[in-house]
Amino acid sequence: MDTPAVVIFVDIRGFTRWSEGIEAFQYIDKFISSFYEILCNKFHNCSFIKQLGDGAMIIEEIEEDYSGDYLRDTLKKELNKIKDVENEFRELCDDFSELHGYHTELNLGWGIVRGVVKSLEDKRDYIGANINKCARLCGIARPFGIVIERDDFPNLPEDTEYNFAKQIRKLEGIVDDVNVWVTTEISNQLVPREKIRESPEVHVAGLCIKTEREGVKALIAKRNPNRKLYPSLYEGCGGQLKYSESFEDGVKRHYYREMQIDVQVVKTIHSFYEIRVPEEPLIPGIRFLCKYVAGDPVSKNHSDIRWVSEDELKSISENEFIPGLKDEFINFIERFNHESQKELNLGRKN
Repeated sequence: MDTPAVVIFVDIRGFTRWSEGIEAFQYIDKFISSFYEILCNKFHNCSFIKQLGDGAMIIEEIEEDYSGDYLRDTLKKELNKIKDVENEFRELCDDFSELHGYHTELNLGWGIVRGVVKSLEDKRDYIGANINKCARLCGIARPFGIVIERDDFPNLPEDTEYNFAKQIRKLEGIVDDVNVWVTTEISNQLVPREKIRESPEVHVAGLCIKTEREGVKALIAKRNPNRKLYPSLYEGCGGQLKYSESFEDGVKRHYYREMQIDVQVVKTIHSFYEIRVPEEPLIPGIRFLCKYVAGDPVSKNHSDIRWVSEDELKSISENEFIPGLKDEFINFIERFNHESQKELNLGRKN
């Protein structure tokens, strides 16, 4: 039976690599069950939800005859449901990280189309070209985000929480180019092959200090032993730079998100670094000295986090740090002390 419907596909981005960890694998069934529960709760009025491993297909039957505002209102409802799912999914990931001590930073990719689908066995399943197209749109929603068939939904709701851009995509198995709306994450990183634009990954990091009467203290954090890169080694804090984010804001964001503290970035004291992993792309980065501002440092992604004096820092074996980091930390502190003394001397002259 032919039925007009909105078709939605969703898939968890980064799931395969994440699930390879021991902590994730042994609880993977509970995690997926919780994810499907979120989907069912938010799309409880839809006609059909089909579980597809770490994703799902959602069919919501719609009216065949509709006014001009109907499609816009329909899309708005679907985007509101998606936003609710993403918020609860983020909470699910955070709860899993805290409960099992395993870093869980996953995202969702979505595809949305409208059109005729064929129901099978009294609506126990659906097939059709629109389902095939939606699955492919979900496939290009990378690194995460939403892809919407623009010819199906020519007008976006004005008050959506998402920012969309227009693109034209060539999909495998589909002859004609497809006009789509894509969210910011996708438009900035993936473009049609004929309009390719490089979007390299760049990291930022910080090494945090605070000054006390007895001298400078450094904040060091030991990575959890289950981390794929540099397990059980001391580090500062950092990660990937977001689109349209300054180096300074990126460092502040990572410290606040990872360790719940506010820092001030000392722009004049910095260095460049590279992350080199066999069979992985090279990732360039820039590391800054930071001054502690406020908060109590805690981290679910580290087994040990503490303040140490300069002497304590020097006494720890360099083998307990990410390669080269101990010497760089000491160098940063020496440069900071030197600049502080210069400022003090200048103030006395004035």
